[in-house]
Amino acid sequence: MLVWRGKGFLVALIAFGCLILTDLATRSMFTDKGYYQHHGWPKLVGFFIAAVSVYALRSWFGCGRERILIERETGQEVKISLEDSLLGIPVRFWPFILLGLGVVFSFVRE
Repeated sequence: MLVWRGKGFLVALIAFGCLILTDLATRSMFTDKGYYQHHGWPKLVGFFIAAVSVYALRSWFGCGRERILIERETGQEVKISLEDSLLGIPVRFWPFILLGLGVVFSFVRE
């Protein structure tokens, strides 16, 4: 199993970067140093921003891109997906997964 195909690894980098940015933003806005760890909404915001970013870049990731080949012996068409993926999951599904992770992590406490 491939960990990523094409530019799929950028989904993880985008999510990680958005979570780091929300951590830095909450540190600058609130005096409590552990605010990010003790509250769930900053993680939800970080995952939401990551989901919107991945959704906005879906055409760049090649969502829905496929190649149709015709088998010589049978004449049947075979569709091959050229869409980028992360952990075997096509990039078009990652915005929804990121939103789900945001909801889950918003309820997880330290």
